[in-house]
Amino acid sequence: MLAVLALATGCSAATIADETPQPLTDEQAGAACQRSLTDLNGEAAGRLEQRFVSRDGDKQIRVYVSEPDKWISTCRLGAAGLEETFGSVMEDGPDDRITFYGGADAVLKAHLLIGRLPAGATSITATLPSGATLTGATDDNLFLIWAPGTEVEGVRLTARARDGRAVTTTTAPGLGS
Repeated sequence: MLAVLALATGCSAATIADETPQPLTDEQAGAACQRSLTDLNGEAAGRLEQRFVSRDGDKQIRVYVSEPDKWISTCRLGAAGLEETFGSVMEDGPDDRITFYGGADAVLKAHLLIGRLPAGATSITATLPSGATLTGATDDNLFLIWAPGTEVEGVRLTARARDGRAVTTTTAPGLGS
């Protein structure tokens, strides 16, 4: 079939194979994100430190933080390259609660929950309406739950202490938040 398509279009099979998107290498993905972060954040981009990389097949999301600027930026990539970059202020919240960053844009567009863990918590899970549970990635006091293709609006989050005890629970933001 490929040979027939190649003959009909006047292209060689090698040319068609060369045009098939290849997954980005880690270096290519990082460079694409850095360019986009610089466009979005200007000179503050130099202060952004990568805190998370989460992958799902050919898709990935990278999260960068500038503590001095209280700024968090995400960069989402697919097989063809950069898909979306956005940033948000890291607002302070009560120490005993889960604090979300990025608002409805993160939740609805990127299927992403990102924020700060409450004091005493070391892990976080999200319980989907189906009953399935996603375990978030953590880095110090930040968490990331990324569920491409899955709605995360209104899911139930539980932050847990090292001993497994629930520190607090909350509902993820969405349109009504």
